Amino acid sequence: MALTKALNGFHSSRMRGSGANSTGGNRYQIAQGTNLAMFSGDLLKFDANGYVTPITTTTDFAMGVLTGVRYVDKVSKQPVWSRYIPSSVSSSDSITYALVNDNLDSTFVVQADASLTIGDLIHNFNVTLGAGSEITGQSGFGLGLTGVTVGTAMLRPTGLFEVPGNAWGDPNPKVEVRIVRGVTSHQAVVACVVGPV
Repeated sequence: MALTKALNGFHSSRMRGSGANSTGGNRYQIAQGTNLAMFSGDLLKFDANGYVTPITTTTDFAMGVLTGVRYVDKVSKQPVWSRYIPSSVSSSDSITYALVNDNLDSTFVVQADASLTIGDLIHNFNVTLGAGSEITGQSGFGLGLTGVTVGTAMLRPTGLFEVPGNAWGDPNPKVEVRIVRGVTSHQAVVACVVGPV
């Protein structure tokens, strides 16, 4: 039986290569009172001031996947660890953190918004942007099949997520992906002349 379409963001899967998977991450600051809610499984980017925020277009450069947030509640003055942060929330101590899986070798499980075949492993894909749930704290992002290309796009599938009821050709399969258009994969090339000194 095929999976029902229920896009719920990116879930850490494994590490590419032979190293151990510690599933560790890093923390980055979120701007106080940001007007964008953030949900576990959202792809994040850096804004112009160095804070993290969810990607808002398919041409953004992702820096990682949100796994949770930490802030101090303004009323109770107690620390809060959560899967999401609503828009316009500020921390009592003026520091709101995003907990992020930003490892270049991480892969993620995500549901596609349409059917995929094994032949799609040679293509790059964009992200389907979707609203998260304040009930579950989970993202509404998915793997988008519009704009499939062998050129530049944000994600590259590495294989099918092997669970019962999930197969190539199904309407909305779950696949394992890696981020191929991220902030660390976007590097400027500088010309260099080598010669006698």
